Amino acid sequence: MPIAKHLHKYKKIDLGRNGNKFLVFKCMRPACTHYLAIHLAEGKLCECNRCGEPMILTKASMSLTKPHCANCVKRKKSADVETISEFLAGTKT
Repeated sequence: MPIAKHLHKYKKIDLGRNGNKFLVFKCMRPACTHYLAIHLAEGKLCECNRCGEPMILTKASMSLTKPHCANCVKRKKSADVETISEFLAGTKT
């Protein structure tokens, strides 16, 4: 069995036909023909689609079309968090 010479960079696609869904991860590298069934993907090592660093596929990342690591998640700050931060820093009275 050949060993991959790169980390796969996955994108979720649907290979199903006639209304049937068959979701798989396809490697987005130009010369790579690797596919991985969704139910076998958890725990596999791949490359993050945002930062390019190695990551392990988790249930949370597998729900995304282009999986990315937990470090690349954009967290939204609520107004309350900003207000509390300013108050603690002493900039707001």
